Amino acid sequence: MIETEHIILRKASFADCDLFAEWESRQDVIEHFCTTGKRDLDTITDEFHTVIHDPTREWLTIAESSTKKPLGKIDITNIDPINDSLNIAIIYLADESVRGKGYGTEAMEALLIHAFEELTAHRVTVSHFPDDVVASHLYTKLGFRTEGILKLAGKRSHEYFDMELRAILKEEWEEQNETKALKA
Repeated sequence: MIETEHIILRKASFADCDLFAEWESRQDVIEHFCTTGKRDLDTITDEFHTVIHDPTREWLTIAESSTKKPLGKIDITNIDPINDSLNIAIIYLADESVRGKGYGTEAMEALLIHAFEELTAHRVTVSHFPDDVVASHLYTKLGFRTEGILKLAGKRSHEYFDMELRAILKEEWEEQNETKALKA
């Protein structure tokens, strides 16, 4: 568990599945997912049981630190201890009242601490639809570099779309944090 000023990033629990199913049935939450449609409770719980037994994946719940109220979810995939890398497959804030207030940035900063310090990753990747300006702004602000376009690599509603691949290396993240500390 990692706690910042406003959020807690913790391992998802089975009890979170009801919320995930509620959230992932909303179009405003899944509009930038690679998915064939809204996800129901059976789909979520089946995937949860798969994730908890898969060492290459983690689900994390984003919660508000003062109330412990769940706000969103992060899905990490491709945790590779040989190449010291991982991929952020999904991040969302389902609670619309906290969007645009820095909670997503805090959640991603906490995730990068988890990735680089706890999981000892050397490289973290994320891909997003090129037209997702919110994701693009967030990843740029955090220091992710664009590595290229994955041609027709994402599928949504039975159509294929290009995905923008971004990455950040541990030394880039450390340098960025040193610069922030000097400015403070």
